[in-house]
Amino acid sequence: MRAMLLAAGLGTRLRPLTEKTPKALLLVGGRPLIYYSLKLLQKHGIKEVVINLHYLGELIQQELGGGAKFGLHIHYSWEPRILGTGGGVKKASRYFDEKSFLVLNSDVLIDLDLKALHRFHKSKKAAATMAVREQSKETQFTPVWVGRNDRIVGIGGEAPEKPGIRPMMYTGVQYLEPSFIERLPDDHEACMIREGYQPAIADGQKIAGFPYSGYWNDLGTLDRLRQAEEDLRSGRIKLSFL
Repeated sequence: MRAMLLAAGLGTRLRPLTEKTPKALLLVGGRPLIYYSLKLLQKHGIKEVVINLHYLGELIQQELGGGAKFGLHIHYSWEPRILGTGGGVKKASRYFDEKSFLVLNSDVLIDLDLKALHRFHKSKKAAATMAVREQSKETQFTPVWVGRNDRIVGIGGEAPEKPGIRPMMYTGVQYLEPSFIERLPDDHEACMIREGYQPAIADGQKIAGFPYSGYWNDLGTLDRLRQAEEDLRSGRIKLSFL
């Protein structure tokens, strides 16, 4: 497997912390946030990683270098203007020689079995697989509607009128095939959900939902950042890759 980390975001919801520090380098549990994703990739035997950069990206590149301290080979996909989740993936896909690859958000703490995700994705013969989990009781995220045989039949809106539908939420981890990536527009900003998943589902392309039930925290807000600090400090969570 090869992987991409999304790290180009502006981190606006985390200001003032991100005024001089990119979100990926904010300290969580004494480590820069992006270290957790890199250690997760290393644990599962991934050797090559592409990281997209935009806002304060030079600081991320200075911190990580070529990736040797993680046992990785890191490439950087620079975005002079930010391209969003979909546009960033499309631009970086040239590093993967038209082969499938894993994509993670660098601001998410998760302890997912990436090899199991890969096996699941291949067994479903899907164009893309989203790692999904049950909706949080505290915060409602955009629903991902998963039907029979773990097939995603809709994202957002009301539940589709199909039997066996259950609402899940997206974790920010996905496995993509070239047939899905080619749908994304070239060289301009695009949202992976709006320009990628929703049109693919509408066109009947097979999108799978890999169920995940372990620890997950999207550190996009100050409250969630504090929660992750407390989880790690108190020992409430034990991440298997540390």
